[in-house]
Amino acid sequence: MASRRVPGILAQVVALGAGGWFLLRTAAASWGSIALSDLRPAWLPIVVASVLTAATYLFLVFLWVVSLRWWQERFPYLEAARVWFVSNLARFIPGMVWHLLGVAAMAHQRDVSPLAATAGILLQQVVLVLTGLVVATAWAPALLSGWAGAIPAEQLLALTALGMALLILVLPRAMPVMGRAATRLLRRPVSWPALPTGEFTLYVLGLCLPWAVYGVAFWLFGRGILGAQAPGLSLAVGSFVASYLVGLIVVFAPSGLVVREAALVAALAPAIGGGAALIVAIASRVWLLMVELATVLGVVLVHGAVHRRQHGGRGVEP
Repeated sequence: MASRRVPGILAQVVALGAGGWFLLRTAAASWGSIALSDLRPAWLPIVVASVLTAATYLFLVFLWVVSLRWWQERFPYLEAARVWFVSNLARFIPGMVWHLLGVAAMAHQRDVSPLAATAGILLQQVVLVLTGLVVATAWAPALLSGWAGAIPAEQLLALTALGMALLILVLPRAMPVMGRAATRLLRRPVSWPALPTGEFTLYVLGLCLPWAVYGVAFWLFGRGILGAQAPGLSLAVGSFVASYLVGLIVVFAPSGLVVREAALVAALAPAIGGGAALIVAIASRVWLLMVELATVLGVVLVHGAVHRRQHGGRGVEP
């Protein structure tokens, strides 16, 4: 058993080490600009960015609840939100298994199929990664101006639309493969339903929206932190989506820690300088963590208040 964990631990060390080395090298090269930078945060864009990000988290919960109907399960939104946010804190442990175990255990307590709940999470993560790649393609000229900038806008738009169409057509047919993969991951049989074409199309399009909103929120946060030195909208969206994808794909890094920041600095540094890129990358990690914790606290408090009112002031279930 211990020997099986060695490759995972080694991959984690390599991922964190490479990302950390890149960030330290950038900090050393840009230390003068970092030390001399006069940061005066503008709070209005930061607050707006925070509200957009929290709303996106809540929207992802809504899509998860909707997708559970494909497994013939019903999960009240507030209960689902509490399970989602509390269990999601486990993502800081390497790999997805701890998050999924938390979802399964908490869903079972609420008479929702643990397999359906975890399957819905897995489906959303897969579609998020794939839609993120499509959205990143749409912003490629800003991110990879050296060669992607030469691609005509209409060709890039057609390529993006083609990628979206392929997702909608291919993913429902790949459900048996995903079911087998989930069975191996969860070590128990997982059935995958046939997905209605119309509903699944809306589901895929819905999972494109969070990427755009995340990117706009990051752009606003950058304006709030760096002011005029912040990256433009196109670069901010493209770099944030690309770096977030790197953090999702490199599952060895807990919540993409260090790896995502390194990718973000690499994308932004050529345009705004290494020092400014490092500042906004590290600050955005702290900001996103604070927004998530505030959202978790808000959901738990609202859930507790509603539960007490429904049960005549008796204790809140754990």
